[in-house]
Amino acid sequence: PPVGECPYLGTVQRLLLDFDFEKCCSVTLSPDHVYGCLVCGRYFQGRGQGTHAFTHSLEEAHHLFINLHSGRIYCLPDGYEVEDESLDDVKYN
Repeated sequence: PPVGECPYLGTVQRLLLDFDFEKCCSVTLSPDHVYGCLVCGRYFQGRGQGTHAFTHSLEEAHHLFINLHSGRIYCLPDGYEVEDESLDDVKYN
């Protein structure tokens, strides 16, 4: 989808997000390539096919994830980056 047209922007649950936790995957406990689910707040490793974040997006229909290192937001499983001003409060929290 073109920039700003992600159909899942309305699924972000700001009250469930807490980025003060240790940035580790909730499954593997690895600190590498960790993404936060913007729907439920859990942390998962990776975003490519077969990763825990990718699997979570399919199993739970949670589609927006933030890279906890870079602050970039992605829609999974499609894999495109989401750039929308409505997410600035999440990115810079």
